[in-house]
Amino acid sequence: MEASSCLRYQVCGFGLSWIWLCLLLLHLLQNCSLVLSDSPYLVGMGSYDITGPAADVNMMGYANAEQVTSGIHFRLKSRAFIVAEPDDGKRVVFVNLDACMASQLVNIKVLERLKARYGDLYNENNVAISGIHTHAGPGGYLQYVVYIITSLGFVRQSFDVIVDGIEQSIVEAHNNLRPGKIYVNKGDLLDAGVNRSPSGYLNNPAEERSKYRYNVDKEMTLVKFVDDEFGPVGSFNWFATHGTSMSRTNSLISGDNKGAAARFMEDWAEQNGLPKQTGHANSDDFGSLHLPRRVSTIIPEPDEISMFHPSCLVYIVCRIEHVRLFLNLLFSPFAVVQRMT
Repeated sequence: MEASSCLRYQVCGFGLSWIWLCLLLLHLLQNCSLVLSDSPYLVGMGSYDITGPAADVNMMGYANAEQVTSGIHFRLKSRAFIVAEPDDGKRVVFVNLDACMASQLVNIKVLERLKARYGDLYNENNVAISGIHTHAGPGGYLQYVVYIITSLGFVRQSFDVIVDGIEQSIVEAHNNLRPGKIYVNKGDLLDAGVNRSPSGYLNNPAEERSKYRYNVDKEMTLVKFVDDEFGPVGSFNWFATHGTSMSRTNSLISGDNKGAAARFMEDWAEQNGLPKQTGHANSDDFGSLHLPRRVSTIIPEPDEISMFHPSCLVYIVCRIEHVRLFLNLLFSPFAVVQRMT
């Protein structure tokens, strides 16, 4: 009996010790973000000025040799977003430019600079660079002959400011990586776009047209990025519209409708208390900006120009190996679509 009681005491004592040890480990894990995190990703964002030469440079988009820059409507930005998996470091970078498009040469030079900074962390397999397709930005930065005919050749100043801006926006996003979550939703946005050839659309078979309610896609998909500590910090979306609100006779550098919409979104976010990210425009801080809505007031004074945090991001819904990248088109506040929870 005495031996049996002693054995039961040892067994019970051993079991209680394990219970207390497990409770202690659970407590440590719940309070150690480096070990246990509810967020499947690390997210980071950055932005940098890419406005470029504002005088006597042909604009990229309309292929109009007489359309040369002669001022600034509002400044252009490179907006970068990085999403990384905290466990193995796999990541993807998406950069959206206030430019007509990126180019192979731009990609090559950006990747060379990233390799010099980070080794093989960022490469051609996980870095994507796109543009909002404004037709009101400086041209001459692409390597293809057909795109530099109207600019009378390669324009080094246009090229350098874009490459510099992309690099710096990625560096800032890399330095800002923090635990966060990603939400996605979609909804119809009416009265925000038209079919530029309704008569041409009617040439489609009636059977095909009967599948759709409108003659143009009116669905917007919105992706929102939420920092675990600071809340919503940015978003990315796409909507079918063309960056040609500024006409082929315009001579002022502009992000056009998509660039303006992104800036309006950033204004809205700042006014509603969302965290403000640090931006750079030639390393100067110009204070607050009133972005002009009308062409009659499009040339801001230097003290009216300001920095904005990025809002053009990347849609990640699964492992980093499987990424869907969407162009930032017309931007609208979060109120357009319901927040996903």
